[in-house]
Amino acid sequence: MKLQLFSLGLTVSAAKTLQHVIKCENEMSNSETLDDVADWLKQDSDEEEMANNEPTTCLFCAETFPCIEKALEHVKKHHNVDFYYLKKKFHMDQYSFIKLINFIRRENIEPDRLHNATESFWDLEMYLKPKEYESWLTYDYENMEPESHYKQNDEKEQLSLEEIVKKQRDRLEQAAEHLTVMNATVTRLLDKEDKKAKSVNGISHRSDSHYFDSYSHFGIHHEMLADTVRTNSYRDALLKNKSFIKGRNVLDVGCGTAILSIFASQAGANKVVGIDNSEIIYHAIGIIRKNNVDNVTLIKGRLEDTVLPQEKYDIIVSEWMGYFLLFEGMLDTIIYARDNHLASQGKLLPNRCTMSVVGYGGDELFNQYVSFWDNVFGIDMSVMRKEVMQEPLIELVDAENILTEPNCIADFNLLTVGLNYPNFAYDLELLCTKGGTLTALVGYFDTYFDLPEPVTFTTSPYGKPTHWKQVVFFIAKPIRVKPGEITKGRILCRRSAKNSRSLEFVIEIAEEKYFYYLD
Repeated sequence: MKLQLFSLGLTVSAAKTLQHVIKCENEMSNSETLDDVADWLKQDSDEEEMANNEPTTCLFCAETFPCIEKALEHVKKHHNVDFYYLKKKFHMDQYSFIKLINFIRRENIEPDRLHNATESFWDLEMYLKPKEYESWLTYDYENMEPESHYKQNDEKEQLSLEEIVKKQRDRLEQAAEHLTVMNATVTRLLDKEDKKAKSVNGISHRSDSHYFDSYSHFGIHHEMLADTVRTNSYRDALLKNKSFIKGRNVLDVGCGTAILSIFASQAGANKVVGIDNSEIIYHAIGIIRKNNVDNVTLIKGRLEDTVLPQEKYDIIVSEWMGYFLLFEGMLDTIIYARDNHLASQGKLLPNRCTMSVVGYGGDELFNQYVSFWDNVFGIDMSVMRKEVMQEPLIELVDAENILTEPNCIADFNLLTVGLNYPNFAYDLELLCTKGGTLTALVGYFDTYFDLPEPVTFTTSPYGKPTHWKQVVFFIAKPIRVKPGEITKGRILCRRSAKNSRSLEFVIEIAEEKYFYYLD
C-alpha cells in the first residue's frame, strides 16, 4: 500500500498529521480507514530510523550533516536555536514543529528571531504545506527529549557568578541591538503574510472565513443538489462527453460534496482532484469512500494557498456562479486556477457565461416589498422605502409580467476574462413587447459548456426555476410603456470597495438614477 502525503511532505514520525490531510488515496482499499493507515505507519519503525539518518541541511546556513541529530546540535550551538526549549516554552506538538520548519524555510528568518520569540507566530495553518520535502519534516518532535546534546555535565553547568552576570548582560545588549531590527522585520513579515493571505482579488483569510463557513452546513448543499437544472446540466456536460473526458486529469474547484468529482470519475477521467476550504470536505471524503470512487483525491484548503498533487490539469470544472452570476466573487478563484493550473489547450467547464436584464411590470412584487411601507397598520413608514429598494430582491418572478425583450449586458469567455470582470457598463435599449407599468428590471444569467455534446442552462424567468432565482431591481418611479417602444437607460456594475465578494449597481432610466448593493 502506498499513501501519498504530498500536501504535507511527511513520513512515519509525523503520522499524526494524517488527520490534517484531507485526501482519498486512489490506491487505498475500501476496507481501510485513516486509523488503519496511521497504525500501519506507526508500526514501521525501520522507516523511521532511516528517515532520522537522512542527510540534513541546516535551517539557517548551507552546512549539511549526516543526520538530523547532528543538525540539531549545530543549530543549537552555532545559531542559538534550541528546539527542545521552544517545545517546552510554547507547548509545541508535531504540527507546530512542522509549521515552524516550513515557516523558517519560506520566510528565511534570522535565528535571533526565534531565540527572542515571545509568541509562536509561525503557528498558522498555511505553514503545514512545505515548499518541498526535507528530512526536518520527518523528525519525531513530540518524543524529543533533552538528550546528550541538550544536557551538559553538572560540572560544566556550574558557571561562576561572574560568568552568569556577563552572559545575561550580553543577552540584554544583544536584545537592545536587535530591537529596532526586530520591529522592522516583524512589520515586513506581517505585510508579507497579509499579501500571502490574500487571493488574486485581495480577499484575506480573515474576511473570507464567513464565506467558507456559509458552505459548511448541509442545508446550502441540499439546496444546490436539489436544483435539477444545475446538477443535471453538470452531469450531462460530463457524462454525455465521456470521449472528451476519458483519460484526462480533472481539477474540481470548490468541490463541496464532491458530486462533480464523482461525475468526472464516472465519465472516465484518469485522476480527479477536488479542493474546498469549507468543513463540508470531511463529509465529501466519506461520500467518496462510501461510493468506492478510487481515483478522486480531496484536499481541504484555499486554492491560492495550496500545493496540489500535480501542477497542471486538462480540465477544470467548477460550479462557481452566484446570484446574478457574479455575486460572491468566486470567479476570481477560477481565473487563478486557469492561470496557474490549466494545461495548455485545457478546457474550463463551464467556459462561457452571460448576464441579461429584462423589463418587468408586475404590481404584486412592487406592492409587497415597496408600497408596503407606505401604510403599515395605519403608520407611514415610507422612510424605509429608499433603503429597501437599494437591496436587490432575490426572487422567482412571473414570466407573464415581463414587458420587454432581454438585453445581454455582459458575455464572459472564461478562458480570457480578466480580474476586472465585475466592472462594466452597458447602454440599455429595452424593446417593449407589452404595454404596462415598468416597476423593475430583472437580472439573470446563462451558462454554456461548449463541448462535442454542448450543454447550456438558463436562470431566466422563462426557464425552469433554479436556486439562483432572479435578481429584481425595483424602480422608485415606475414607467408607463407601450408595445414597440424602446426604453433606454444605462446599467453600471462594479465590485464593492467594502467587500470584494459583493457588487454595486447603478441604473439610470427615465432621467432617474438608482443605486443598488448586492451583498
